[in-house]
Amino acid sequence: MCLGCARAAAPAATTRAEVERAEAALAAKDYDAAAAAYDRAVTAAPDRPSRRLALTERADFRMLTGELAAAAADLAAVTALAPDDARAWHDLGIVRANLGDRAGAAAALTRAKAAAPDDARPRLALAALRWADGDRAGARAEYQALLDLDLPDPVRAKVAWAIDQLGR
Repeated sequence: MCLGCARAAAPAATTRAEVERAEAALAAKDYDAAAAAYDRAVTAAPDRPSRRLALTERADFRMLTGELAAAAADLAAVTALAPDDARAWHDLGIVRANLGDRAGAAAALTRAKAAAPDDARPRLALAALRWADGDRAGARAEYQALLDLDLPDPVRAKVAWAIDQLGR
């Protein structure tokens, strides 16, 4: 344990309880009640860790229900609260790509890659985005960098296939 390091504060119990209510409503397929509970969690979040949790959970819900623009706004707020949150940057990149914001998607995925250099997900998404946008050299570079990571054999095989395709 680092003696000089501050311990990250946990989200407030009230925020966690509201998120749990939202999740229970979601499990019951009561989407209106779930949305209302997520909104209450965000609105009533008393501190930064609580707001981060509430926004992240509401963004997940919004992605699930196809509210991509609203999910992007929540994820952007999470990245403002926690600039090193690789998951939020990754999800923001995916959402932006689905909204047609290719440059915004690439920027968010690049931030995710920087925040979690050993995580294959942002690199895979960035490679696919670059390939879809016609940037074969950029896609190949991303796939090539993936080979330096500890990948499961099926993923490694697909990455090698993509590199081969891009080299043609």
